[in-house]
This record gives sequence, C-alpha cells and structure tokens, in this order.
Amino acid sequence: MSKKVLICHYRVGRTDGVSLEITKRASVLKEMGWEVFLLAGSGSDGANFIIPELDFDRTEVRKIAENSFNSLNNYNNELELIDDIKHLAVIIATKLKSIIDQINPDFLLIHNILSHGRHIASALAFYNILKETNIPALATHHDFYWERDDFKEPSCKAIKQFLQKYVPPVLPCLEHAVISTRAAESLRKRSSIDAAVIPDTLDFTMAPWEKDEFNKDFLKAFDLSENDILILQATRIVKRKGIELILPILKRLNKKEFLGQLVGKKLYNSKMINRDSKFVYIIAGYAEQEAEEYLKSIITYLDENNIPYRNIQSGISAERVEGKGEKKFSIFDTYAYSDIVSYPSLFEGWGNQFIEAVFAKKPIMVYEYPVFKTDIKPLGYEVIDLGSSTARSSQTGFLKLPDETIENVCKNVIKTLISPETGKKLDNNFETAKANNSRDTLKELMNLSMEHV
Repeated sequence: MSKKVLICHYRVGRTDGVSLEITKRASVLKEMGWEVFLLAGSGSDGANFIIPELDFDRTEVRKIAENSFNSLNNYNNELELIDDIKHLAVIIATKLKSIIDQINPDFLLIHNILSHGRHIASALAFYNILKETNIPALATHHDFYWERDDFKEPSCKAIKQFLQKYVPPVLPCLEHAVISTRAAESLRKRSSIDAAVIPDTLDFTMAPWEKDEFNKDFLKAFDLSENDILILQATRIVKRKGIELILPILKRLNKKEFLGQLVGKKLYNSKMINRDSKFVYIIAGYAEQEAEEYLKSIITYLDENNIPYRNIQSGISAERVEGKGEKKFSIFDTYAYSDIVSYPSLFEGWGNQFIEAVFAKKPIMVYEYPVFKTDIKPLGYEVIDLGSSTARSSQTGFLKLPDETIENVCKNVIKTLISPETGKKLDNNFETAKANNSRDTLKELMNLSMEHV
C-alpha cells in the first residue's frame, strides 16, 4: 500500500514559481510511489482539496496582512488584530483537520505557509495541527517575510512575538527546506534553524518546447508577425519582478540605430528580419491583485512611448486548455515562439523562469538579484547582464538602470541575436542547468527529506 503525502500551499495549478515547483514535486513523488494530494486556497486549478480561507486575496486575509506589517490602521489595538488572526486560524485548522482525518497522510509538504507574511493566520493553523497530530512534515520556504519590503516591519509588539514563534516555527515533527544557500544562511542566523537546500529544478529529459500542431496558431492568436522579435516576460506581474527596468531597453531597441542593424539578417534561431520587423514585448504572466495598478502603469508607459507589446495573460495557463469553445496556450508555448527572455527581477527565492529560459535555449536578460549572484552566476551561465544598480526616475517614478547600462544591454542584445556563437552558449547553459538543477537532483533531495517516513 502506497504512502500518502498532502502538499499544501495558498494556490496550486497556476504559473507562479511555487505552483510550478509543486507540480514538479508532485510528479517526482508519484514516480517514487507516493499517493499525492494537493491542498490549496480558492482560485487554484487541480487541487484535491480547497480551503477557501487559505486564499491570501480574501478580504479578511488582506486586512490582517495590511495591519500586521508597517502600521496598525484598522484595529483599535493589537489585541483585536491577534483575535482576528486566531479566529481565522481556527477556521482553517478545523477544515485542515477534517481533510487529514479523511485521507490520513503519512507526510505533509508545506510550501511558504510557515514563512511568508501574506497570510500569517494560516501559519498558526498549520502549527496547531502539526502540534496536535505530530505528522512528519517538511516546510519549504521559497520566501521569508523579512526579505520583502511589504512585510519586513511588524506593526506592533504582539505581531513581532507572533512571527518569532510561528513564522517559521520549531516543532519535533517538522523539518525545513529553502531554495538557495543565501536563504539557508539567513534562516540559520535569524532562527538557528538548519534547512536543507532544494533549488528550483526542471526535467531536462522531457521533449523540448517547440512549435507544434497545438500552438501553430500562437502568432495569429495574438496578432503577431513571424518576423517580429519577441521578448518574453513569463513571470507574474508584481513589483519585485522589476519589469520597469526593461521598458527603456525596449524603447531603445526599436530605434533605427539598433533595429536597423538586424534588417536582412538571420537570427541565431534562423528567423529572418525585414524592414517591417520590430521588437515586441510579450507579457504572459498574470498580475497579482495588489499589482494591478503596477501593470496599468507598465501598459501606460508602453502605450505612451509607442513600444510594441501584447498583454496575452488571459490566453495563457499553466497547462494547455482546449474545448467548449476555449483555447489557452501553456506558459511553455510562449517560450517556443520567443526570441529572447526578459528576467529583470529585483528579488527571487531562486529563479523558476530563469531555468525555463535555459531549458528553452533562449538568451536571457538578467538583473543580478541577490540569489542570482550567490547561487546561479558562479555556475558559469552566459547571460545578457543588466547589472545590479538602479535609481528612481524622477519622470516616471519607476526604477531605472543607468543610461550606460541600457546602451550596453541594447548592444549585447543585437550581438547575441545574430552571433554565430549564441547557439553554442545556449547549449552550454542547458548542460550547466542539467548538471545542477535537473529532475534527478530534485528526486535525490526529496528522497533524503522523506526517507525516514
């Protein structure tokens, strides 16, 4: 009889990095003989169990988050806030216990719930259930609240004490994992917790993401030309993804000074460029609720500066969808048609879309976020470097790269697109990732984390 594992997160089945990692881990665990169940909040796709109150976009959850950090605005005092947290935690814990009683899991995999600041009531709920049931569990921390500007400052003493006890907690049945060496060091210094490092991974033995019968109408679906140069933004739309850093680069690339250098030439992937070709920004990731205004400001900049773009997020899903008059391409179909990938993130736990771009053998424009510097760059990847320096623009309010960096990036983009060496460099990137971030790596690390069950 196979053992059962319950994987828990705020959401599953979406295109955000944590959802994608959960999908990979579920697949590996099934291969290892586990019976896998998925638990998430509402707004998820493919979950076996839904606890609506796990959704961090619910009104009561957002109210708690907005008052637990930075300033206490909507409560008379901190005790009222703690009461709301405890009340919501009881609701979640009651439903969680019912699910556990129903399936009797041998192991729990808990993603971000015990480390993030967006939904601290869920941390208390899971703590109480773990303490009550003593079920062996692994908490994987993709992010920590103290790493995010929105969550690093508790609003009051009671919240500070709450976070110290529950986010993340220490329990006999609970092991911890992080996705970078930088995060492991941070956790060790802050909480004296030793965590395993399980980085983002990908199955490098699967079939390449290519143009095929399903996605052959991709360009037509989004009114794109086969001669356009497509720059893909595959990440979710949130401020920490640094999307504004790419905008001046897009503007410069579409000037005759740069675009003109490509006319009549063949790119590294054999695409021919003509006088009608242009650089088109492909926004494929969805916008989080709190980033809707941010997305609007991005779109406004693109429109006002006549930068070609397509906001295709409504036509993209984690997996291909077809039927009942609806068709959606998978996020991986976007890589098949892109010529270059934009990855200007200011902060990442590791870098899911980075590894996807490497697998797809696409050139990548990368801002040197902290984990890239410590865990990825030393491996020797060839990228188009956006540097690690920004300043706030007085005109737009956006963060902006230095003018010299923008100019150099544009030159490197042109050079990379037409260089005969690019194919070899992309192959080397692929082999580097295959050696360090493959499905075999994930399987080995999951085996080590769960071997005592």
